[in-house]
Amino acid sequence: MRKYIHLTLVIGHLTLLLALPVLAQGQGGTDLAVLESGVGARALGMGGAFTAIADNADAPYWNPAGLGTVSSSEITTMQTKLSTDADHFYISYVQKALGGTLGISWVQVALGNIAQTSSEVDQHNEVEQLGQFSYFSNAYLIAYGRELSDRVSIGLTAKYLNSSLDQIAGGQASGYSVTPGLLVRFPSPLTLGLKVDDLVNEQQWGTGTVERVPPKIRIGLAYKPADALLAVDVSQVARSGYSPEISLGFEQAIYRGIAFRTGYSSGGFTAGAGFAFQHALVDYAYVNQQALSRANVHRISLSGVW
Repeated sequence: MRKYIHLTLVIGHLTLLLALPVLAQGQGGTDLAVLESGVGARALGMGGAFTAIADNADAPYWNPAGLGTVSSSEITTMQTKLSTDADHFYISYVQKALGGTLGISWVQVALGNIAQTSSEVDQHNEVEQLGQFSYFSNAYLIAYGRELSDRVSIGLTAKYLNSSLDQIAGGQASGYSVTPGLLVRFPSPLTLGLKVDDLVNEQQWGTGTVERVPPKIRIGLAYKPADALLAVDVSQVARSGYSPEISLGFEQAIYRGIAFRTGYSSGGFTAGAGFAFQHALVDYAYVNQQALSRANVHRISLSGVW
């Protein structure tokens, strides 16, 4: 067991050393918005404490190292109304390939028919409506994970980012982001997960503005006694002025493919349930994300496994 702990510490130190040149650039920004709403009703129902689990088609997002433990093909999808105008789309597919497991995902946040108004009021003290525009932000993910041994898995997710403010001059952007991950399974029913979101990233707008966000280090622990699963994640933006974020999750298998979930994230408490029948899975989550939606808090994922 000591050699696994030693390996984890070594890889963790190497990951932080790789992040130092990025941190030294003094990046601006706070988050890649299209990736902030989370994916997968199972993970969201557990408060997003999924870094040390990541055992399904959501692994390219939560921890690509989890792909090393996925032995079947799986496809999952989720569509959510985040607010009156904002829609969130997500689809992901994983399968065994190249000695490991390959994953391809797409995430989109879209806002349509947004009113464009003048910066000054008219003689009636009202703003003038100049027209309408739409906003789309996409993230295309390709991930690969594999087992190095019975206890250790590694993975990497590369993301292509594309954003567009329709009919707005300079309102188009494109960029990239890279996220490495690690998963260590100890002899006891305990798993350690580690990933660095946006270790290297950049997004350039048509105006010439270049956005870079500071990497976010996320460490998770999962404990699985019998039919239960307990998980905790701690994340920290690698830049001064940010506080750590904690996520907690719990899952209990109840009866014949039925599971109950609950959790906690920085936005509040979460809850959910899952139902599996043959090759089909349906997962539901209640998620209170005040920053993204004050009304619609329901998330449903549909998945197929074969």
